[in-house]
Amino acid sequence: MSLVFNNYDDTIADPVAFKQLAVKDALLLHYKCPQVDKHIQLFSHYNEIMFTLDGSRTMHHNGKSFTVTKHSCLLTRKTAYLQELPELVGWEVLAFYFQDSFFRQVINEYHQYLPLKNLPEPPRDMLIEVHVSDTTRAFFYSILPYFNQSVQPAEGLLELKFKELLFNIFLDPANAALLSYANSLLDMHKTPLWEIMEANYMFNLTLDQFARMAHRSVSAFKKEFTEYYRTSPGKWLTEKRLGHAKALLERGGQSVGEVAFNSGFENLSHFSRIFKEKYGMPPLQYQNR
Repeated sequence: MSLVFNNYDDTIADPVAFKQLAVKDALLLHYKCPQVDKHIQLFSHYNEIMFTLDGSRTMHHNGKSFTVTKHSCLLTRKTAYLQELPELVGWEVLAFYFQDSFFRQVINEYHQYLPLKNLPEPPRDMLIEVHVSDTTRAFFYSILPYFNQSVQPAEGLLELKFKELLFNIFLDPANAALLSYANSLLDMHKTPLWEIMEANYMFNLTLDQFARMAHRSVSAFKKEFTEYYRTSPGKWLTEKRLGHAKALLERGGQSVGEVAFNSGFENLSHFSRIFKEKYGMPPLQYQNR
C-alpha cells in the first residue's frame, strides 16, 4: 500500500525530534530527517520553505526533480510529492510552514519596498526553487540559537523574523518568479480546487487529504468538485490515474509496480484489474506490445 504521509502533522506531533518555533498558524522547524525508505510520498496543507543545513534529498513532482543540497532552498506549495533518499546521506533542514495569508500579509505590509514591476508570469509548478543570497543564508543561521533557548522567544519577535525571511527572499532579483507567485495570491483567498486536483491526482491521497490541501471541508469539497467536473471525485480520479499509468507504460523505463505506485493506485492487483477493464489487456501486456 502506498501511503501518503502528512508532512506537517507528523512533524508537529513530535516536538522532541522536530524542534519548533510557532507563531499563530506559521511554524519553523529544525530537524534531521528520519527517513529510512528509499522513497516516501508526502503531502502538506501548508506551504513549506525548506533550507538545507547539511545533507541532501531529492523531491519529485509531475515529471520534474529537485535535489536540495547544503545551503539550497525549495518552496513546496500545498501539494503532494515523492521524496527520495540518496544512499547513506542524512538531511538536516530548517522548514518553514505557512499559509497563503502570510504571503499576502508580507506583500501588503512591504509593498512599497518590493520590486513588483515587470514581474514574470507566476510559475505553475508546485515546487519552486528559492535562490539563497548571503543575506538569506545568514538569516537561517541566525535563527538556529532560538531553538535551544529554555523559554521560547516572544511571538512578536518571531513574527518579525518570519516576515524578515520572506522579505529577504522577495528582495532577491533571482526570486522574481517566486515574488510573482506570491503577488498573484493577493486577490485569491481560496486556492482553486482544480489546481489542487490536476497537480496531485497521481498520488494515493484520500478525499479528506485533497480537501485539506484545498482548505475546504469534505462536504464542501465534494459539492464544489461535482459542480466543476460534473462527475464524482472517485470516478474522476480513477480515469485520470489510468490515463497517467497508460502514458507511463508507453514511455517505458518503469516496472508495472512502479507505474501503479507513481499513478496513485493502492495496490497492484486492483490496478491490473481496472487497467484491463479500461484498455482490454493487462498493463504488462500493454507495456510489451
